[in-house]
Amino acid sequence: MGEIDKSENRQQVITRLTALWGLTEAGLGGVIHALKIPFTGIVVGSTAIILITLIAFFAERRISVLLKSMIVVLIIKASVSPHTPIPAYFAVLFQGLLASFLFRWLPGIRLPAMMLGILALLEGVGQKFIVMTLIYGKSVWEAIDVIGQKLSAQWGLSSKMENASFWLISIFTVYYLIGGVIVGWLAGRIPSRVQRMLEQYREAKPDLKIPDDAIRLPEKARRKWPLRRMLPGLLILLMIVFVFGGMQAGEGSARAKCIYVLVRTTAVLAVWFFLVGPLIRKLIARLQKREAMIYGEEIARAMNLMPRLRQMAALAWAQTAFEKKHVRWYRFLLRLIVYSIVCDD
Repeated sequence: MGEIDKSENRQQVITRLTALWGLTEAGLGGVIHALKIPFTGIVVGSTAIILITLIAFFAERRISVLLKSMIVVLIIKASVSPHTPIPAYFAVLFQGLLASFLFRWLPGIRLPAMMLGILALLEGVGQKFIVMTLIYGKSVWEAIDVIGQKLSAQWGLSSKMENASFWLISIFTVYYLIGGVIVGWLAGRIPSRVQRMLEQYREAKPDLKIPDDAIRLPEKARRKWPLRRMLPGLLILLMIVFVFGGMQAGEGSARAKCIYVLVRTTAVLAVWFFLVGPLIRKLIARLQKREAMIYGEEIARAMNLMPRLRQMAALAWAQTAFEKKHVRWYRFLLRLIVYSIVCDD
């Protein structure tokens, strides 16, 4: 495995990349929102995969370093964004544990990076389907199948879409799979790309000192008020009710089905928001305090880097303004990674 630069303090670089991972998870929502790209969850997940791959590269694939970075990022996420949805913590946990396993047992950087990209993004879409099933039960998939059958009948299709839910899940899975292959391919090649950029910037020695207010990142999206955050879920619930409510009484006891879906969804959400959610948040807070005592120094260093990394992010964002939005995030991230490594504290 090649080295980016032996003169760099590896621990310092790992700390900066870890802080950058934490910043991406907790503080770059405005930039992602400004790109206006569908499925922004893929962008966040892809950024994490690229940063984890670089951390593994600098750490010479040591499991202890990857696990420590994961814990620091989880604590940063809990501290900076305490209202983060709980599934987001599981995503970070999954990425960190999976990376520790892959970079420990698979050779090189490119192969584990490719597997990490594919499996991490598939976990993301799988998590969404699991959450939908837990909340609405199999009724949500039955309703989608009914819609598919009705549309195929109205459009005069020769083959009815009996399994519309299967095709919907398949389309999303393939979409995320393709995304995983692309980001895994990029992540596996990014260490050499960063190496070349570091050599160029060391020769040019650019001035990265900028006034605090000279360049601004896009404002972070305002926190959604409760009803707006619940709107997608309410729309799905209304879809299920309308589908089964529009069926004839003899078609599987439609009225009973509607009542069952409403009662089940309400009960599941009540248990989640008033019992499971608070318990998990208390557990996270307890773990946060315990791990902060163990990794307090690493967490403090990462948190202290946040203001400077935000400045570097603002500079990189302004310098990539001419890029097309579909490639801007990658070019922005490359610059931000290099700036984060070479900048002064």
